[in-house]
Amino acid sequence: MKRTLAWIINSVFCASLLVLCWGETNSKSAIAQEPASAFAGAPRCNNGVASGTYGYRMSGQIVGVGPILVNGIFTHNPDGTMSGNVHLTIAGQQIPNANWSDGKFKTNNDCTGSGEFFVAALNQKITYNFIATDGGRQIDLLNTNAGNAFHGVGRRISRRGGLPPNCTNGTILGSYGYRLDGSLPGAPVFVGAGLVTHALDASLGGVITGADTNGFNGQFVPRTLQGTYKLNNDCTGVGRYTDSLNNTINYTFVAVDGGEELYFQATDPGAIVSGVGRRVQ
Repeated sequence: MKRTLAWIINSVFCASLLVLCWGETNSKSAIAQEPASAFAGAPRCNNGVASGTYGYRMSGQIVGVGPILVNGIFTHNPDGTMSGNVHLTIAGQQIPNANWSDGKFKTNNDCTGSGEFFVAALNQKITYNFIATDGGRQIDLLNTNAGNAFHGVGRRISRRGGLPPNCTNGTILGSYGYRLDGSLPGAPVFVGAGLVTHALDASLGGVITGADTNGFNGQFVPRTLQGTYKLNNDCTGVGRYTDSLNNTINYTFVAVDGGEELYFQATDPGAIVSGVGRRVQ
């Protein structure tokens, strides 16, 4: 009986050792394979990945001129051609409908890329670098013209080969939290944050109501606002509201991510203000 019990104990002990040894070997094998797995997931992009219509915003400086803001849309096509239409603010001067249709771009295998296009409103060829991220749903942008220092981000509105942009006033119904910054005449340092709600009137026109806090040169003032907006089929839009400080504000914007996010830019003379809004619910 004692011999049988000893044999059973020895058998269990040996089996346990085998399990432990196998587990350790398997763990080391898995660790050794990790670099290969990581390498297998390296970026693999082409023009098709970075194609579609994107809403975008950029901000920065033109050296010796002043601040620049960009708000609008561009389209990358799989064949490497591209087009766009934006609202520019350069040192407080408003330049609407700065469009082009003869641009070109190239996406590298590692998802970086570059492009160029000619803007007649500026009589200038624009060059840029970009990185396609989030599977091509986002494109981070850097202007590369000498003397310029501005960058931005674009989010896909519609994928090339799929349905084209198809926005209406109803696309952005609901409340958005937003933030703004820049400068205004008489207030070289401006910031703001608040909540704006989009609704429809009886004729399906866009109605704006909201409240926020604005900082003018470090002095903060709360306000309320109400007005109207119009969102175009291509997901660009315009708005106009009057606030409780007796100001009337005009702005342009673009809706991205199916209306989940908005890029704002002021369009009144001398206003150099832009920002981002995100749907609350």
